[in-house]
Amino acid sequence: MASLSATMETIVEGVSGVAAMDSSSLLICLVMGGLIAFILAFAIGANDTANSFGTSVGSKVVTLYQAYMLASFFETLGAVLIGHKVTDTMRKGVIDIDQYENKTAELMFGQISVLTGCGAWMLLATFFKLPVSTTHSIVGATIGFSLVVSGTSGIHWHKILRIFASWIISPLLSGVVSICFYVLVDHLVLRQSNPLRSGLAVLPFIYFIAFSFNVFAIVYEGSEFLMFDQLSLLTVVLISLVFGLTVAAAVALFYVPITRKKILAESSADLAPATAASVELGSVAQSKAALLEYDEHKQTKLSGVSNGSHAANTVAPASPKASFFRSHKPEDPQAAKLFSFLQVMTACFGGFAHGGNDVSNAIAPLVSLWAIYWEGGSKQEMHTPWYLLMYGALGMCVGLWLLGHRVIYTVGENLTKITPPSGFAIEFGSAVTVLLASKMGLPISSTQCKVGSVVAVGLAQASHSVRWHTFRNICLSWIVTLPVAGLLSALVMIFFRYFCL
Repeated sequence: MASLSATMETIVEGVSGVAAMDSSSLLICLVMGGLIAFILAFAIGANDTANSFGTSVGSKVVTLYQAYMLASFFETLGAVLIGHKVTDTMRKGVIDIDQYENKTAELMFGQISVLTGCGAWMLLATFFKLPVSTTHSIVGATIGFSLVVSGTSGIHWHKILRIFASWIISPLLSGVVSICFYVLVDHLVLRQSNPLRSGLAVLPFIYFIAFSFNVFAIVYEGSEFLMFDQLSLLTVVLISLVFGLTVAAAVALFYVPITRKKILAESSADLAPATAASVELGSVAQSKAALLEYDEHKQTKLSGVSNGSHAANTVAPASPKASFFRSHKPEDPQAAKLFSFLQVMTACFGGFAHGGNDVSNAIAPLVSLWAIYWEGGSKQEMHTPWYLLMYGALGMCVGLWLLGHRVIYTVGENLTKITPPSGFAIEFGSAVTVLLASKMGLPISSTQCKVGSVVAVGLAQASHSVRWHTFRNICLSWIVTLPVAGLLSALVMIFFRYFCL
């Protein structure tokens, strides 16, 4: 213990003041922070994977390893291109940096405490398969170390209240956006007498909306490396519309005819064996259909009773308002196939948004250490370097491939049944919310956005099935995340103060 204290005191002697900084001592702290930041990024990749591709795996549109490859590419792209905005918010907006102008050592050890506390909680949550919010964790850890160093005086409470409000608003807003898109798809396609024909007719329009918005969200005030931030609003709108119209035209001219032939060919192949045996098995099929209908009706009644409702509630007709928002017709399997690629596409955009938003959770404290090392003080004037964003993205990808399977099914399968149409609405609604928040520099919880969308669309589907016990457990994990991460960070900072400062 004495040797450890001596070593830490040697480091602090080099960082205790701006005038007395020693580059080798600063480098030791920087390397220490870099290693812990990589561990935190690893935990984020393992825990937050469900936010971007969990629903696609749950609806069986992509396999687990296909999701790994797509998520690795698009989350890295999002981290490098748009991750700097939220990173700057996380390292400058939660606490008052100016008060650490002559306390560089406290700030450096504080950032290491933030990384350690957040990383420890994320790894623990991943072990128990809890899909917790990394945004909650990093903010709580930042508050924890600041309370130890300077009490409540150095915390930007109004900005923290804004972040708190986003945690409540984000799942509600994401759920509303997703429900709007699902209701639109439900009325235009799924409830029609010929869902396949209706789906093929509106498919170019849906592609136009999805691509136009995502291009706008990426380009508007976008990457300074690609000079997107220099484009005017009118230019960005024109680029988005042209791109969306081009994609819509390509879908109408090429994708729709090819998809129609493919689906009809598959249907003919499936019906051929059944047609040959239809005469002999006709009565048996009718009997099975009747039994299935009876079992489904019985199961619906039992489900209603188990949820605290009477059987009369399942028999009574729904109100016109409820019927408008709640589907009562099972999805047509042929029409559902039309949304498979759309779901994957929106999941890719969601992964892009997730990388841009959540890489900041691992990299913001490291960027702060990096700025102190190169600037020789605590002003935090430098922009977030792209290579540090790439470093954080690498850690996220490693965690995704090694431990992502532990939590990816929680959001994708354990909350509600997800199909390609509902999966598209969930992915697009949450991607819209996260991308808009990233543009505003607001570190919202992508976990809450996705869960809010899953629950909302689950209530709008014909089955109305949401596993509330799973949702309850997720909410409880959200509640404890901020104080636990803050406590762990505070304990690490107390250790540094006791032995070093």
